[in-house]
Amino acid sequence: MEKRVVSCAILFTFLTALNLFHLPITSSAQSNERLVTVLSIDGGGIRGIIPGTLLGYLEARLQEIDGPSARIADYFDVIAGTSTGGLITTMLTAPGKDNLPIYEANSITNFYLEHGPKIFPIQR
Repeated sequence: MEKRVVSCAILFTFLTALNLFHLPITSSAQSNERLVTVLSIDGGGIRGIIPGTLLGYLEARLQEIDGPSARIADYFDVIAGTSTGGLITTMLTAPGKDNLPIYEANSITNFYLEHGPKIFPIQR
């Protein structure tokens, strides 16, 4: 079975990601294809606070629709990142005892505010 890959990159704008769930995906390909959703989170050191904030907003919207246990990881087949994007990926996907991710997306911003200066010190 052939797979189609849709990539959603979190950069400095979030409008595309917000509209991803509202746009119909059309294809002239065969109907036995499976859509694979990919969330790619860029690196950038302390600027990881930007996708963290945006993902927190997205997860809150998803929880309004699907309930309080909805997590970003539930909506993507693959989540990957480079550098600080990898840190966010781990936070979004590492399972806890209840098999939900340990961190909710809305806690990423606070994590960066609290630990960011130690993880990404200012270099002079």
